[in-house]
Amino acid sequence: MTINPSRIKVNKIKDKTKSAWLTYFYVGEMGGAFSEDARRVFIVNLFATVGAFFTLPLGLSSLYEGKIFLGSALIFIAFLYSMNHVYLRYTHNHSVSGNFVIYPLYTLMVYLIYTGGIHGTGHVWIYCIPAVALFLHGMKRGLIELSVFTLALVFVMFFTDSHFVESGYHSSLKSRILFSFLVVVFLSAIYEYSMSRFNQELKETSAKLKLVANTDALTELLNRRGMMQRLEGTAYTRYHLLLADVDFFKRINDEYGHDVGDYALAELGRIIQKPLLKGGLASRWGGEEFLVAVCDCTELDAFNLAESIRQQVEEHEFVYLDQKFRMTLSFGVATMNEFTSLRETITLADNRLYSAKRAGRNQTRRR
Repeated sequence: MTINPSRIKVNKIKDKTKSAWLTYFYVGEMGGAFSEDARRVFIVNLFATVGAFFTLPLGLSSLYEGKIFLGSALIFIAFLYSMNHVYLRYTHNHSVSGNFVIYPLYTLMVYLIYTGGIHGTGHVWIYCIPAVALFLHGMKRGLIELSVFTLALVFVMFFTDSHFVESGYHSSLKSRILFSFLVVVFLSAIYEYSMSRFNQELKETSAKLKLVANTDALTELLNRRGMMQRLEGTAYTRYHLLLADVDFFKRINDEYGHDVGDYALAELGRIIQKPLLKGGLASRWGGEEFLVAVCDCTELDAFNLAESIRQQVEEHEFVYLDQKFRMTLSFGVATMNEFTSLRETITLADNRLYSAKRAGRNQTRRR
C-alpha cells in the first residue's frame, strides 16, 4: 500500500484549519472537555462574530447611502462585537459578554423598526432576537426581556411616526410583524425549554453515573476507582492511609452465608465512616479490604484512629436476623509525603497490614 504524500499534506492542512477555527471560537484551547461553560463561550463568541460580520457591511452600506447615524451605530456595534471576542479571550466570562451581545441588539432592532433601516427593511431582522435572548439569559429572564422588547415594538409601530406609512406598506403589515414575532418567540421558548430540560436530565444522569462509577453499592463508600481519583486529585501533599482487612472473613461467608457477609461489610462501612473528620475519606478497597485516608493530623493521630476503629469493630456485636457474631480488623498505616508517592504509600500500608496479620491479626502496624 502506497502512501500519498500530497493527501497527507492536505489532511494536515485541514486539521490545522479546523484547530485554528475551534481555538478562535473557544477563545483558547478546549483541553478536550466540552463543558457547559465552554459551550456557552463558543456560542456567545459565534453570535458576536456573526453579528460583527453582518453589521459592519450594513454600516458601510448605510454610510454610502447617506444614513450617517444608522451607519455609525452599525459600525460601532460591529466594533463592540469584535472587542467582545477580545474580552472573552482574556476572561472567559460568557455572562457579561452575553450582555454585550444582546442589549446592543435590542437597541438596534428598536431603532430599525422606527426608522426602517435601509429601504424600509429594518423589521426583517427582529426575528433573530428570541433565539439569542433565550439562549443567553434562559427561559425566565429571556421571556421577561422579550416581553419588554415586544411592548417597545408595539409602542414604536403603533404610537409613533415610524417608517411604515412613508414606506407605503399595507396597514396590516405592522400587526402581522407583531404576530409573527410572537410566534417565533413561542417556538423559540418551546425549543429552549426542551433543550434546558434535556440538558438538566443529562447532567443528573451524568452525576448519577459518576456516583455509581465511584461508589461501592454495598457499603456506599467510595470504591477503589473513586478513592484513587480523590487521592490523586487532592491538594494535600501529606496524608495518612489506613488499610484494613477483615480477619477470617471467609469463615463468615462459609458459616452464615453470603447475605450475612454482605450485611457485615455494609455494617463495617458504617463503623469505619462514622469517626472520620471533615476531609477524611473511606473506601471499600476490594473484597473485605477498606482504605481510609486522613489529613490535618499527625502520624500518631492516624494510628490512634485506626486503633479506635479496630477496637469498635472488636466490641461490636453483628446481628443479622437470628445470627449473632463478632469480627476483628487488622490495620496497616503509612504516611504519604513529599518523599513517598501515593503508590509507594499504598504498598507500605499493604505490607504493614500483612505484617499485622502474620503477627496474630486484630492489631495495627505502622512500622
